[in-house]
Amino acid sequence: MTKKPGPNYRWYILILTMLAYAIIAGVARMCIPVLFKQISDDLGLSVFQVGVIWGMDPLAGVFVGLPAGLLADRFGVKRTITVLCILAGIFSALRGLSNSFVTMAMTMFLFGLMAAATPSIVPKVTTEWFSGKRLGLANALLNIAWSVGSILASLLSATVLSPWLGGWRNVIYFFSAPAVLLGLLWWFTGKEPERSQSSITRGQISFKQSLSHVIRMKQVWLIGIATLFTWGASMGFLGYLPLYLRNIGWSDAAADSAITVFNGVTLIGSIPMVLLSDKLKTRKGVLGLSLGALAVGLIALPYINTIGVWLMIGICGFLRSGTGSLFNVMIFETKSIGSTYGGTAIGLASTISMIGAFIAPGLGNSLDSVSQGAPFVFWGILAALAVPVLFFIKTDPNKSLVETG
Repeated sequence: MTKKPGPNYRWYILILTMLAYAIIAGVARMCIPVLFKQISDDLGLSVFQVGVIWGMDPLAGVFVGLPAGLLADRFGVKRTITVLCILAGIFSALRGLSNSFVTMAMTMFLFGLMAAATPSIVPKVTTEWFSGKRLGLANALLNIAWSVGSILASLLSATVLSPWLGGWRNVIYFFSAPAVLLGLLWWFTGKEPERSQSSITRGQISFKQSLSHVIRMKQVWLIGIATLFTWGASMGFLGYLPLYLRNIGWSDAAADSAITVFNGVTLIGSIPMVLLSDKLKTRKGVLGLSLGALAVGLIALPYINTIGVWLMIGICGFLRSGTGSLFNVMIFETKSIGSTYGGTAIGLASTISMIGAFIAPGLGNSLDSVSQGAPFVFWGILAALAVPVLFFIKTDPNKSLVETG
């Protein structure tokens, strides 16, 4: 007889889920931007090739985002996250074996299959174990975990770990091992929620039924389009900023610190921005503020001085911090989605968003030939395009405020 999980077990599950987000989407993914200078020098890469390599990660998401959500709905989060973590560790380590643009792009794509599947799978854990206001809080904590992982990666990878471990390849190996260990921890200690509605219906709903149900929902498509512009702008910005700052005369430590600070203020703002949306009873209003600020900041970045850059990073990082959590919660709060179809819905929206995240870095980096600041203007326009999409998304401002379990 299976022992019933205790009342605090869901918080343990949330911690495991946060670690998955922090390790895979955080440290293993975000160590790359600050290492790009070393990687490009070693492999002889151009700025455009760097953009293409960075875009291979989200390109993989175009292919895996929806299938990952379907698998999570069909087989449960324990099995899918276990496999996700172990494969992420293996594929992450393969990047360290790269010796050319082609092999680096290929291994980034393989790792990207797991990194891009992460946001399609892990948010489903929150909707199975939490509800009401705690659902928003749980998703905010996932975003905090990602921020912590990103901060550690950007702070330590190039300036501390690379000299200590003997180069960028060993840094990648160092950050790959924890994912495998976490997968084993999920397998031996993770559980599904006891006889929730999602667990009752999971085995009764086929892939075809899940996909057919979700693909007809206009709300999910609109959220996916909004995130296409948002993640496109964010991925391009995060991948290019350290290179840009070095090229305009910033020291290596200062350039890497810019990403660290951006992720740090994202960490600080994650919970306040979600709580603000609960207080004001509007997800769209807070998202509009976040995306508008990001757009203005990116467009202005090439034209401001050093102090202005730091202010832009701090303000935009803070206001942007709740976007991932709020988009996920909006999907879960959509009528006829919930935890039953949550993985598939998140997967569909993630697939759409990854198209933008794949195209935007390379396309933006190619504008470097026009001027070094042109990529930021392009990504700022992308972020601005997400704002009008929000007006077409229908939401129920009271639904999330009812604690259901």
